[in-house]
Amino acid sequence: MKKIENLLSELKGVISVSRIENNDKDKIVELEKKYEQGGVVGLKNHGIRLVLQCNIVYAILKDSSFRPPPGSTVFMVEDNALGDNQSEHILTLNNKEYSIIGEELINRKPPKDEDYMFISDDFILYPERRKGRAKNPAYFLIPPLGFSELEEVKETYKIKDIISVSPSTISDDYIRKLYNFSLRNDYATILIGFNRKV
Repeated sequence: MKKIENLLSELKGVISVSRIENNDKDKIVELEKKYEQGGVVGLKNHGIRLVLQCNIVYAILKDSSFRPPPGSTVFMVEDNALGDNQSEHILTLNNKEYSIIGEELINRKPPKDEDYMFISDDFILYPERRKGRAKNPAYFLIPPLGFSELEEVKETYKIKDIISVSPSTISDDYIRKLYNFSLRNDYATILIGFNRKV
């Protein structure tokens, strides 16, 4: 795994890299639960649970020159208990479906064919998607994302199930202190998980 660690270290914008020890994974999950329960609007960091289930997990500390994420890092959703068939507005994670009612915009503009409203500089809500369903609980969901730099070498290093996610601020702080990462506010942590091919 040293070669993978070196690969991650050499990526543009990466400041530090450290492998997450198995005995630290439970503490990170515990911190995420605490963070999720403390918000005014509900939050589920689904991605972090999936990443921490991987056999091998690395934390990288990055600066602003690191490439942008490959997709939205946060959505506002409601559980798709009604089996909504509008597939373009559905997010599926681990065989569970969520109706997307808001999303972060990463390097793209809002849709031209649907009403939306900005709730921050880069996050929009779709009010029409909530019509008649306003009583359904809505919450923020953080999905896992791919990590193209490892996808490109997965055959060489015999790895699979590659995913990445941003931890909450409370977990980010814990990881930085635990692995002696810089505490600078303009840096951020990403967790990258994968499994070995048998």
